Amino acid sequence: MIRLYLAALLCAGLAGCAASAPESQAQKADDAACTAQGDAAYQADTVDEQARTGQNGLLYGATPTHVFDAETLGAEHVRESDIATCEQNGTYGNPSSINGVPVVAPHIVGTP
Repeated sequence: MIRLYLAALLCAGLAGCAASAPESQAQKADDAACTAQGDAAYQADTVDEQARTGQNGLLYGATPTHVFDAETLGAEHVRESDIATCEQNGTYGNPSSINGVPVVAPHIVGTP
């Protein structure tokens, strides 16, 4: 009886491993278009950040590195959200805007 129960539990656990249907060519093309749209928006939004070189290993860098890292991570999150929204909703507009106003990438505001 215990062996039957363990076998049923094992089969139930392996049932989720069944191969899903492969994506169609149309879905792949749609995903590629969404990724290209997200990449183009990311490149346009991060021109100033791409010009900055890394300052690893410096005791006191010219710009606080953690601020740059936070802005970069924020921009990457906006890119990934744009791609996910495009794939889910099928919109090729600028999903990183609210009521037509572009969303600002999060950044740390320091006090002097």
